[in-house]
Amino acid sequence: MTMGERIKQLRKENGLTQTGLAETLGVTKGTVSTWETNSRTPGFETLNMMSDMFHRSLDYIMGRSDDATPTTMSDADMEALALSDVEEDLTEYALKYARLDQFGRDAVESIIRAEYNRCKVQNTLQAQSAYLGNISIYKGNVEE
Repeated sequence: MTMGERIKQLRKENGLTQTGLAETLGVTKGTVSTWETNSRTPGFETLNMMSDMFHRSLDYIMGRSDDATPTTMSDADMEALALSDVEEDLTEYALKYARLDQFGRDAVESIIRAEYNRCKVQNTLQAQSAYLGNISIYKGNVEE
């Protein structure tokens, strides 16, 4: 069963419409629809909310297991899952950034500088040592 099919099944089992699930999770009905048709996938925080709401494991919701028994994750497992989500997002953003023209790159850099300065003033920046990583981008010859 795909993740979309599983989300739809759980939604219906719990007597929820797409609108009802969307309101509970703080997303739009259209977003729920894209999950159920496997056009997009929910993020880690949303999956975690669904796991708590439906009392099912993440693997079950994601269609990776047919065992509906909820499992508990350690803090280290939760952190590792969250970091892998961040890594995927950053890779996607880096690849999109690389494809921008100079105007687009300047706009993105301006937003990053502004948000960095806002967080610095509000003392909400993560410690510089909190994240370590390496992103590699290679220009290929693949056409879309």
